[in-house]
Amino acid sequence: MLHPALTQAIVTAHIEDLHRAAARRRTIRLARSVVHEPRVAATPIALLRSASTRLRGRRAPRSTA
Repeated sequence: MLHPALTQAIVTAHIEDLHRAAARRRTIRLARSVVHEPRVAATPIALLRSASTRLRGRRAPRSTA
C-alpha cells in the first residue's frame, strides 16, 4: 500500500499529463484550422462565384493579346 501523499502525487502528475496532452491536441487542431480554413467569412457573391466555377470546371486562361 502506498503512502497517501505518494498516491496524491501520482494522481496529480497523471492529471497534469492529461492536461498537457489535451492542450497539445488543441494547439495542433488550431494550427490546422488556421492553415486550412479561411478566417474571413465569404460574401454571398463570392460563394456563388465559387459554386459556379466548380460547376463549370476550370477555364483556360484568356489571352490579352
